[in-house]
Amino acid sequence: MTTTTVPRRSTLLAPPAQQPVTRPPTALAARVSFRQPVTSAPHVDAAWWPRSRDLTAELPGLLEVLWTAARDVDRVSYPVGSWLPVTRRLDIDGRRVRLGGFTHQDPSMISLHDAWGAERIDILVIPPDAEPGLAAAVMVLANRSGPNERASRMLELARTTATR
Repeated sequence: MTTTTVPRRSTLLAPPAQQPVTRPPTALAARVSFRQPVTSAPHVDAAWWPRSRDLTAELPGLLEVLWTAARDVDRVSYPVGSWLPVTRRLDIDGRRVRLGGFTHQDPSMISLHDAWGAERIDILVIPPDAEPGLAAAVMVLANRSGPNERASRMLELARTTATR
């Protein structure tokens, strides 16, 4: 839980002392599935099903999962046309995350990077309005071991699986 001190609005209406207000966390848990085992092979490392196209609202939950797993992600590249406009920097839980929007990036992918450029995690983004069956099929495909598929092929396979 987050504790926030509410500022006084008026000295006449303010309570005698500022009281801390406890609020439940606003970020929902990320719906994400990582490849098992993780490999350095190119293409898809995970599938993520955000609830909206607002990176500012969606990234905190995803990055929390990665930070909990000791992944030091501090940069995110994303396709500009697939997300609502965002600032170039975002502060999440005291960490600064740099955001870079690109016009030539695969519209179904985002990439996460560490500060040293040693680690890159390519994540297939399931459209927020996707049917739950399709999203579940993509999550299963992203989690499997074996040959690593490109995002477009993984979505195609998931559509075939979800319609059966």
